[in-house]
Amino acid sequence: MSRALKRIFVHGFPSLYGGAGTELHHQMIVWRKMGMDVHLIPTGDGFYPEDLYVELLRLGVVIHAADDWTALEPGDPVMGFCNSEFLDAIPEIRKHTKRTVFVNCMTWLFDKEKELMKEGLIAMFLYQNEEVRQKNMPLLQGLNADPSVRFMTFKPYFHSDAFPFITERTDEYFGCGRISRQDADKFARNTLQIYEYFVSPVPKRGLFLGFDHRSEEKIGKPYDWIRTARDQTEVSQQEFYKHCKIVLQPTDTTENWPRVGFEAMASGSVLIVDNRGGWRQMVEHGRTGWLCDHERDFIYYASRMAYEPHWRDDMAEAARERGLELGGLEASSASWEEVFDAMAKLPE
Repeated sequence: MSRALKRIFVHGFPSLYGGAGTELHHQMIVWRKMGMDVHLIPTGDGFYPEDLYVELLRLGVVIHAADDWTALEPGDPVMGFCNSEFLDAIPEIRKHTKRTVFVNCMTWLFDKEKELMKEGLIAMFLYQNEEVRQKNMPLLQGLNADPSVRFMTFKPYFHSDAFPFITERTDEYFGCGRISRQDADKFARNTLQIYEYFVSPVPKRGLFLGFDHRSEEKIGKPYDWIRTARDQTEVSQQEFYKHCKIVLQPTDTTENWPRVGFEAMASGSVLIVDNRGGWRQMVEHGRTGWLCDHERDFIYYASRMAYEPHWRDDMAEAARERGLELGGLEASSASWEEVFDAMAKLPE
């Protein structure tokens, strides 16, 4: 490893389920493959029961006590993956190192993020999506024009080994579903209408992974043929994708760089999603999935996939290749090399 930067700290803890936590887990796999020393400083003590705890130790990740900054030295980069606890801790972190790095996985700015930028307390901003960087960078620079603050885009790695491609699914019913956090904003209000009105030559069976009282208050009680699961402890992601020939996912949010897209593409579940945000860069309309502008688009494309299984299979295979292209190890490693080189040049 020829780069000047040898180690990196992360404030927080990864997860097996959920956008930013899952992405952090996958990026740590890349960093270790690249020979980087990776240190985790959790935000609390709840990480001990996590299934990932032992896996991270095997990976060679050093896990410190919660909010323990004593291992930090000047020049150590400390990264926060879209977590507000990191933003709150930055004034304390800056007593040890000035290389604070924030990854905002949203399409909007946190109030605390803007406040810290104005005070000059964030040294680098990282993005998964170049369009989001181009939108947010001038807003932040308008608060603080310091030219030493860096804004960069990296190519997130997706560890596809955890999501095997599924070629055999039952033909007794047409499996469909959606997966997200339970937050109401993750659901379009007309979700159930879309599921009701698309047609299939065999009975439909739905599965909503990530559903609770908040979701139900937003869209109503799902039909009897739709099963719901609160989270991955009830139904694993792999079980979800094995069920789903299509992921039919209208939302009220604008997604940045949705991890479930990579999961679906790797698993062979065809995506039918909103024509906005990161989906527009991830999905090639009509080739690797479908981008929808209106309720009727979701209904139409879901029906086509139900009635045209050979076309659906071809799209699933093309999507698998697309996912490997977008989230592969080689491309991600090259982008992280550039980021690490830039981190090594940040003011100490």
